[in-house]
Amino acid sequence: MLCCVQAATVLLPRPRARRERGSLAWTVAPAAALAVGVGILRLTSGGPHALTLLAAIATPALAGAGRVKAPVALTLWLVAWLADGLLAQAAAVALIALAAVTIAEIGARFAPPRLLAVSLVLLAVLDVVLVWGTPQVGPASQALHSASLPHGIPHLQDATFGGATMGWLDFVAPALLGVAVVRRARAAAVTGIGGCAWGLLLVVTATVPATVPAVAGLVAATL
Repeated sequence: MLCCVQAATVLLPRPRARRERGSLAWTVAPAAALAVGVGILRLTSGGPHALTLLAAIATPALAGAGRVKAPVALTLWLVAWLADGLLAQAAAVALIALAAVTIAEIGARFAPPRLLAVSLVLLAVLDVVLVWGTPQVGPASQALHSASLPHGIPHLQDATFGGATMGWLDFVAPALLGVAVVRRARAAAVTGIGGCAWGLLLVVTATVPATVPAVAGLVAATL
């Protein structure tokens, strides 16, 4: 299901006029956010709770940015808060995807598609290095996933549906793809199919870098 949401996230950003110039900061921003997040989780005892609180506030705010998305985000948040089981989880996943779309749309205001494409590739490369090259990501992700807030406030620090979990940046990646390419339908299809195939690696490894299918979508859309 999460792979399908990734594919849908490619199609959600609103098309904008293509910029020719922009800030290089957007090239490294997503990868830097991933590195900083892992560092906070591993180096500070209150890191998981701090990021959980930040996600609880920032996710609905970003997801509801704009007159069209605001009522949708409010409805999803209420379902995530008041419902149980897979329905609540699905609403939370949708909120995270919408928030990721807003981040990508902001990036598209300040950076041209080629820089956003480079940003996506750098994010995926760092994701692969951290997940498979270091021992920190697994415990950090588990600590973040286990953190909770009082009064049943929705779990928005990661996207969980059933037994599957993805991080925030696993949805930022396909959202960036959606603002970086013109052939979004092809990119979405390859991202979804690639994500399902990539997930088969979970048979032999506990975690996989879930940003990688978005790079497959980027390649397919630029061929």
